[in-house]
Amino acid sequence: MTDKITKGSLLAAAAVVLAFALPALGQQGPESLLPEGFGDPAPSAPNNPARPSPSSTPSTAKIATSSANPASGDVSADDAADDAEEDEEDAQEMVVRYDVPPAARRSLNAIGIISETSGGFPAASFGATNGAFLKQVVQRTTGPIASRWGTIMARRLLASRTNTPQGVNGADWTAERAWLLLRMGDSVVARGLVQQVDAGNYTKRLHEVAMQTYLANGDLAGICPLTEGGVRLVNSGRWKMSRAICASLAGEQGSATGFINQGRYQGWVRGVDYLLTEKAVGAGINGRRSVKIEWDGVEGMNPWRFGLSAAVGLEPPEQLFSKSGRQIDGWRAQLPMFAPAIRAKYASGAAALGVLSNRDMVDLYGQVLDDPDAPDAIKTQAENLGNAYTASDDSGKVSAMASIWGAERTGVDYLAALVMTARAAALIDPSSDYVGQADGLIASMLTAGLDRSAARWSNIVSGGSLGWALVTLGAPGRVTLADYGDLDEFYSNDDSDDGHKSALLLAGLAGLGRVESGARTDFAGDLKVNITRQTAWSKAITAAANRGEQGTVALMAVAGMQAPSWASVPAHHVYYIVRSLRQVGLEAEARMIAAEAVTLA
Repeated sequence: MTDKITKGSLLAAAAVVLAFALPALGQQGPESLLPEGFGDPAPSAPNNPARPSPSSTPSTAKIATSSANPASGDVSADDAADDAEEDEEDAQEMVVRYDVPPAARRSLNAIGIISETSGGFPAASFGATNGAFLKQVVQRTTGPIASRWGTIMARRLLASRTNTPQGVNGADWTAERAWLLLRMGDSVVARGLVQQVDAGNYTKRLHEVAMQTYLANGDLAGICPLTEGGVRLVNSGRWKMSRAICASLAGEQGSATGFINQGRYQGWVRGVDYLLTEKAVGAGINGRRSVKIEWDGVEGMNPWRFGLSAAVGLEPPEQLFSKSGRQIDGWRAQLPMFAPAIRAKYASGAAALGVLSNRDMVDLYGQVLDDPDAPDAIKTQAENLGNAYTASDDSGKVSAMASIWGAERTGVDYLAALVMTARAAALIDPSSDYVGQADGLIASMLTAGLDRSAARWSNIVSGGSLGWALVTLGAPGRVTLADYGDLDEFYSNDDSDDGHKSALLLAGLAGLGRVESGARTDFAGDLKVNITRQTAWSKAITAAANRGEQGTVALMAVAGMQAPSWASVPAHHVYYIVRSLRQVGLEAEARMIAAEAVTLA
């Protein structure tokens, strides 16, 4: 008994310590969820890859049918305010209201979209870690997240059917997971997750997040089964106005008119928010309202405006999004009611978030080619992408890829360009003829987890080059350990501030165990960097790795990558992230994160 009490006390204390440590990690303010491309052999012919690569397609169907074995290296790469008695009574009322047969009611003990057998994280991924601790980690991961691969890993974890941690309500835990998915730009998977909870088990917090989730998808009908519970538990003007929309969608125009008139008199929503509601009501069955939306004078975007404008097929002026986060691009790129040319405008941001995969990008731009109304710039990009895959020879393909990457592209745009060409890059036979483009080709392949294809270039790239660094970090299996000469050569070509790219390379190599021990010590001294610096965060992620908790390690890793870009992520964070992921069997993810850091720093 004493041991149990001591262990529980230590975990609780750790949660308190980390609560103060986490804010310093971030900047206050998805390649499928399964990285299936790892270990893929090089494709033998155009448009016929030997295996699929990571696809961040958001569809629940694709998530459910994907598979992976992360441990093998061949991986398909506002708390609720009501007290407990009131929540229990409300839940009982809603179980009766929705009349869910007992045998069909779903447990709150394990909630998720994908199981371990379908490529998700193991059910016990959080071990015995206290739910309050994990909830704080999730809530304090505010972003932005520097790593695309880290975000893909986190999305897979958040969507996995894992055991609900001790000390947290399952519905509330689901709400926090969905809320983080939304912040990462994955509105579709967030919707799939909240749909895993029976309406009778919804808490106030889950109602709040569910409303945001359905609005992010422009899915007004999805809100309707939750409306009465939302009105009762949340009691906001938007929940009240949703009754008018849902009545109209059900063809009950008399009730819809009554609700919307009541909302206008009582001021539940005002201005353009009210007009959008009226337009949504008019779009229902037998709706006879014609409303013109004027955006002049409207300041900023909110979830209600986003969701209703999307649902009625309106694209608000871009200036309204000037203060919105990066996640908005992920939401907009996934809206099925928008034409391909419109979604393509947001595809770069969505790809950089990990929400759109290489396959998604190729498919989207293929549709753009068939759109006569597509803007010239987007159509030109689509044509270049087509040439990257279908040019008559390797020289033409490489030339087209170089045009897509563009010397002027940086940051999000450059990363998205690499994602677009990933499979095209894998089609190129390694040759010294393309040594000048080898860095880009290897970096592009690794954005889709095509690590074996990238490793084929190991005899082409020269020691100390970016391509050498990426192959040494990203290749599966055993590699030649990096020595001091290669590291020093890399540093001589490093134009990043204070040699930060070189520091991240050293940290990644050390975390993977792919650098000679003497070279590690000497090079760290040259850089004047301490990649093993201890902090409260590093101790927490190390402890989680020692306990073998994949889920806790993954959450802590993402929390440690909160920054506008890799240029702001400390080298010691990369070391502990890569080492800890590798320790718990997530080596493939560790390799891709390390390679991405060096590519983009």
